[in-house]
Amino acid sequence: MDQSPMPWHLVFDDQRKQIIMLWHLCHVSIIHRTQFYLLFRGEPGDQIYLEVELRRLTWLEQHLAELGNASPALLGDEPASSVSSSIKALRQEREYLAKRVNSKLTVDEREMLYVKWEIPPGGKQRRLQLVNKLWTDPLNMQHVKESAEIVAKLVGFCESGEHVSKEMFELNFANPCDKKTWMGWNLISNLLNL
Repeated sequence: MDQSPMPWHLVFDDQRKQIIMLWHLCHVSIIHRTQFYLLFRGEPGDQIYLEVELRRLTWLEQHLAELGNASPALLGDEPASSVSSSIKALRQEREYLAKRVNSKLTVDEREMLYVKWEIPPGGKQRRLQLVNKLWTDPLNMQHVKESAEIVAKLVGFCESGEHVSKEMFELNFANPCDKKTWMGWNLISNLLNL
Protein backbone atom coordinates (compact mmCIF):
# COMPACT_ATOMS: atom_id res chain seq x y z
CA MET A 1 0.00 0.00 0.00
CA ASP A 2 1.20 3.47 -0.85
CA GLN A 3 0.51 5.79 2.05
CA SER A 4 1.12 9.42 1.31
CA PRO A 5 2.21 11.61 4.23
CA MET A 6 -0.37 13.71 6.03
CA PRO A 7 -0.68 17.27 4.71
CA TRP A 8 1.48 19.71 6.68
CA HIS A 9 -1.45 21.74 8.04
CA LEU A 10 -2.89 18.59 9.67
CA VAL A 11 0.50 17.61 11.10
CA PHE A 12 0.94 21.18 12.37
CA ASP A 13 -2.47 21.24 14.08
CA ASP A 14 -1.81 17.88 15.73
CA GLN A 15 1.70 18.77 16.91
CA ARG A 16 0.60 22.19 18.13
CA LYS A 17 -2.17 20.62 20.23
CA GLN A 18 0.31 18.12 21.70
CA ILE A 19 2.73 20.93 22.54
CA ILE A 20 -0.01 23.01 24.19
CA MET A 21 -1.04 20.04 26.36
CA LEU A 22 2.59 19.32 27.33
CA TRP A 23 3.15 22.98 28.22
CA HIS A 24 0.20 22.69 30.59
CA LEU A 25 1.30 19.38 32.10
CA CYS A 26 4.91 20.53 32.58
CA HIS A 27 4.07 24.00 33.98
CA VAL A 28 5.95 25.82 31.23
CA SER A 29 6.30 29.61 31.33
CA ILE A 30 3.23 31.30 29.84
CA ILE A 31 5.48 33.92 28.27
CA HIS A 32 7.37 31.13 26.46
CA ARG A 33 4.06 29.57 25.42
CA THR A 34 2.86 32.91 24.08
CA GLN A 35 6.03 33.62 22.11
CA PHE A 36 6.07 30.15 20.59
CA TYR A 37 2.33 30.12 19.84
CA LEU A 38 2.37 33.51 18.13
CA LEU A 39 5.61 32.91 16.26
CA PHE A 40 4.94 29.49 14.76
CA ARG A 41 1.68 29.61 12.81
CA GLY A 42 2.02 26.68 10.42
CA GLU A 43 4.45 27.70 7.73
CA PRO A 44 6.37 24.73 6.28
CA GLY A 45 9.61 26.11 7.76
CA ASP A 46 8.07 25.84 11.25
CA GLN A 47 8.14 22.05 11.15
CA ILE A 48 11.63 21.65 12.63
CA TYR A 49 10.86 24.04 15.51
CA LEU A 50 7.66 22.18 16.39
CA GLU A 51 9.43 18.83 16.29
CA VAL A 52 12.23 20.09 18.56
CA GLU A 53 9.76 21.67 21.02
CA LEU A 54 7.70 18.48 21.05
CA ARG A 55 10.80 16.36 21.74
CA ARG A 56 11.98 18.67 24.53
CA LEU A 57 8.56 18.64 26.17
CA THR A 58 8.17 14.87 25.81
CA TRP A 59 11.57 14.40 27.43
CA LEU A 60 10.65 16.85 30.21
CA GLU A 61 7.34 15.12 30.89
CA GLN A 62 9.10 11.74 31.10
CA HIS A 63 11.86 13.21 33.28
CA LEU A 64 9.35 14.72 35.70
CA ALA A 65 7.37 11.46 35.77
CA GLU A 66 10.53 9.45 36.53
CA LEU A 67 11.46 11.84 39.31
CA GLY A 68 7.96 11.63 40.71
CA ASN A 69 8.08 7.83 40.77
CA ALA A 70 11.62 7.56 42.14
CA SER A 71 12.43 6.89 45.75
CA PRO A 72 12.92 10.17 47.68
CA ALA A 73 15.78 8.51 49.57
CA LEU A 74 17.71 8.05 46.31
CA LEU A 75 17.10 11.51 44.90
CA GLY A 76 17.13 13.79 47.90
CA ASP A 77 15.23 16.99 47.03
CA GLU A 78 15.38 16.48 43.25
CA PRO A 79 11.72 15.53 42.61
CA ALA A 80 10.32 18.34 44.70
CA SER A 81 12.70 20.90 43.28
CA SER A 82 11.95 20.09 39.63
CA VAL A 83 8.17 20.18 39.76
CA SER A 84 7.73 22.68 42.56
CA SER A 85 10.30 25.09 41.12
CA SER A 86 8.44 25.08 37.79
CA ILE A 87 5.15 25.72 39.58
CA LYS A 88 6.74 28.47 41.69
CA ALA A 89 8.30 30.14 38.63
CA LEU A 90 4.94 30.03 36.85
CA ARG A 91 3.20 31.59 39.87
CA GLN A 92 5.84 34.37 40.02
CA GLU A 93 5.43 34.98 36.31
CA ARG A 94 1.66 35.32 36.73
CA GLU A 95 2.19 37.78 39.62
CA TYR A 96 4.54 39.80 37.39
CA LEU A 97 1.96 39.88 34.59
CA ALA A 98 -0.80 40.89 37.02
CA LYS A 99 1.28 43.92 38.02
CA ARG A 100 1.41 44.97 34.36
CA VAL A 101 -2.36 44.86 33.79
CA ASN A 102 -2.96 48.49 34.83
CA SER A 103 -0.03 49.90 32.87
CA LYS A 104 -0.51 47.89 29.67
CA LEU A 105 -4.30 47.87 29.38
CA THR A 106 -6.70 50.79 29.35
CA VAL A 107 -9.54 50.94 31.88
CA ASP A 108 -11.99 49.95 29.14
CA GLU A 109 -9.82 47.02 28.02
CA ARG A 110 -9.49 45.80 31.61
CA GLU A 111 -13.22 46.02 32.29
CA MET A 112 -14.02 44.24 29.03
CA LEU A 113 -11.59 41.44 29.92
CA TYR A 114 -12.95 41.13 33.46
CA VAL A 115 -16.45 40.64 32.06
CA LYS A 116 -15.29 38.25 29.33
CA TRP A 117 -13.23 36.14 31.75
CA GLU A 118 -15.97 36.26 34.42
CA ILE A 119 -14.06 38.19 37.09
CA PRO A 120 -16.59 39.59 39.62
CA PRO A 121 -16.82 43.41 39.64
CA GLY A 122 -16.34 43.70 43.40
CA GLY A 123 -13.77 40.94 43.63
CA LYS A 124 -10.36 41.32 45.20
CA GLN A 125 -7.17 41.02 43.19
CA ARG A 126 -9.03 41.16 39.89
CA ARG A 127 -5.81 41.54 37.92
CA LEU A 128 -4.37 38.36 39.44
CA GLN A 129 -7.67 36.54 38.97
CA LEU A 130 -7.58 37.47 35.29
CA VAL A 131 -3.97 36.39 34.78
CA ASN A 132 -4.58 33.15 36.70
CA LYS A 133 -7.26 32.21 34.16
CA LEU A 134 -4.89 32.57 31.19
CA TRP A 135 -3.46 29.43 29.60
CA THR A 136 -5.52 27.11 31.83
CA ASP A 137 -7.58 25.21 29.23
CA PRO A 138 -5.22 23.42 26.82
CA LEU A 139 -8.09 21.71 24.99
CA ASN A 140 -9.86 24.95 24.02
CA MET A 141 -7.98 26.54 21.11
CA GLN A 142 -10.00 29.78 21.34
CA HIS A 143 -8.98 30.08 25.01
CA VAL A 144 -5.34 29.45 24.04
CA LYS A 145 -5.46 32.10 21.29
CA GLU A 146 -7.05 34.71 23.55
CA SER A 147 -4.62 33.91 26.38
CA ALA A 148 -1.66 34.38 24.04
CA GLU A 149 -3.03 37.72 22.81
CA ILE A 150 -3.47 39.02 26.37
CA VAL A 151 -0.03 37.86 27.56
CA ALA A 152 1.56 39.37 24.44
CA LYS A 153 -0.06 42.70 25.21
CA LEU A 154 1.00 42.57 28.88
CA VAL A 155 4.60 41.75 28.02
CA GLY A 156 4.73 44.27 25.20
CA PHE A 157 5.22 41.94 22.23
CA CYS A 158 2.47 43.82 20.40
CA GLU A 159 3.77 47.34 20.87
CA SER A 160 7.45 46.93 20.10
CA GLY A 161 6.78 46.64 16.39
CA GLU A 162 9.66 44.21 16.19
CA HIS A 163 9.05 40.69 15.09
CA VAL A 164 10.71 38.15 17.32
CA SER A 165 13.06 35.99 15.32
CA LYS A 166 12.30 32.30 15.06
CA GLU A 167 16.01 31.72 15.51
CA MET A 168 15.70 32.75 19.16
CA PHE A 169 14.28 29.27 19.72
CA GLU A 170 17.56 27.40 19.79
CA LEU A 171 17.63 24.16 17.89
CA ASN A 172 19.66 21.79 20.03
CA PHE A 173 19.75 18.16 19.00
CA ALA A 174 21.89 16.93 21.90
CA ASN A 175 20.38 14.34 24.16
CA PRO A 176 19.03 16.21 27.21
CA CYS A 177 20.97 13.75 29.41
CA ASP A 178 24.21 15.07 27.89
CA LYS A 179 23.42 18.61 28.96
CA LYS A 180 23.43 20.28 32.34
CA THR A 181 20.69 19.47 34.81
CA TRP A 182 17.24 20.84 33.98
CA MET A 183 16.98 24.40 35.27
CA GLY A 184 13.29 25.07 34.59
CA TRP A 185 11.71 27.61 32.27
CA ASN A 186 13.38 30.62 33.84
CA LEU A 187 15.50 31.50 30.79
CA ILE A 188 12.75 33.45 29.03
CA SER A 189 11.81 35.22 32.25
CA ASN A 190 15.45 36.11 32.87
CA LEU A 191 15.81 37.47 29.35
CA LEU A 192 12.84 39.72 29.97
CA ASN A 193 14.24 40.76 33.37
CA LEU A 194 11.21 39.53 35.28
